[in-house]
Amino acid sequence: MILNAVKFVRTSALQILAVLIALVLWAQVHGQGTGSISMDVPLQVEGLRPDIAIVNNLPDHVRVTVSGLQARLSGLTPADIRVPLDVSRMDKPGVVDQALETSSIRTPAGLIVTKLQPDRLQVQLDRIVQRQISVKPRVDVPQGWVVRDLTIQPFQVMLEGPEVWLDALVEVETTLVHPPLEAGPFRSQVSVESPSGKAIRVVEPQKKFTVRGKLELMPAGEGNTQGEKR
Repeated sequence: MILNAVKFVRTSALQILAVLIALVLWAQVHGQGTGSISMDVPLQVEGLRPDIAIVNNLPDHVRVTVSGLQARLSGLTPADIRVPLDVSRMDKPGVVDQALETSSIRTPAGLIVTKLQPDRLQVQLDRIVQRQISVKPRVDVPQGWVVRDLTIQPFQVMLEGPEVWLDALVEVETTLVHPPLEAGPFRSQVSVESPSGKAIRVVEPQKKFTVRGKLELMPAGEGNTQGEKR
């Protein structure tokens, strides 16, 4: 009888201790409280084919609302979250309406994304092609001088970029030529500048172009309205 009583007391004590430990652990986890935080996170395009380009302006960042324990939220930074835009299945020119799924966003353990702004994006795609484009020389001369008989060889350059942009491109310019201020013919070697702000590149960036012309000093009183001759 006494032995059974001792066993009962020991069992009851272990059960009570297990309950106390569980309560302490619960208090440590849930006593911290939960909450949410919103931040701007970079949008990362993934899976873009090398023969396809995105030609519309996508947002650089999306607004992400993350929920979870306050202790984890307090140290959260945009670098801890990854918002992917998967375009690996987009292989044809056109406009695609793409949803951003919260389930695809990577967050630290214990945190979840509850809201995205925007949650859908329109992605405009075009083929990457090559085109021969005319080259326009740029020559800088000071007031009182004028350039005559300006030519360039070769007169075209091969560019690579989205088809819609290259089809609309009439010409590209050279780097600026500064001929010596001496009356008579001049000759300079220059490069071609890719259009700024566009995903267009020169196929042979090291290729040089020869600009020729004749520099003349205008008679006093006539003035030079050309300045930089293009």
